[in-house]
Amino acid sequence: MQNKKRADETLREAYNTYFDKIARFCNIKLKNRNEAEDCVQECFMIFYKRVLQGEEIKNTGAFLYKIADNLIKTQWRQDKKTNTIVSLDELSETLAATEIIDFSYIDFDLYAEKIIRILDEKEQLIYKMKYTDGKSIAEIARELNISFDAAAKRLSRLRQKVKDLITEEMKGEDLI
Repeated sequence: MQNKKRADETLREAYNTYFDKIARFCNIKLKNRNEAEDCVQECFMIFYKRVLQGEEIKNTGAFLYKIADNLIKTQWRQDKKTNTIVSLDELSETLAATEIIDFSYIDFDLYAEKIIRILDEKEQLIYKMKYTDGKSIAEIARELNISFDAAAKRLSRLRQKVKDLITEEMKGEDLI
């Protein structure tokens, strides 16, 4: 019973100290919120079981990151088996030679300027911070006074919008 109380308290301390960091780590690596949440939960469950069994963990943070990293690698292997991840080699084999586009005639700076003009002010600001100033998501979040997840989501939406614009342009719908 004494061991359970100690394990409960150790878990509570570890959770309060490391939950956000481990969640961010899993989110970045897995790029899937549901898989990341599962990873974090499993990570803390493994930690709790080890502490409950009486294992002495000297560096809690390193231990949790190692568990999370192993769980992420396991998830990647499972994703690869279910073909949710496609390697570049597999992709290039499936593309026909006629589908390959010659981009040598495109002035990318001019093209980027045209895309930026289509974006609204908030999107332009994030674009500038990330791609012109080279700031990290954490730096963007701090400067905009928003959470890391909110900044990551805005950046993700921005990337998707730019991809959509380029896709429409390639279909011949001259948006830019």
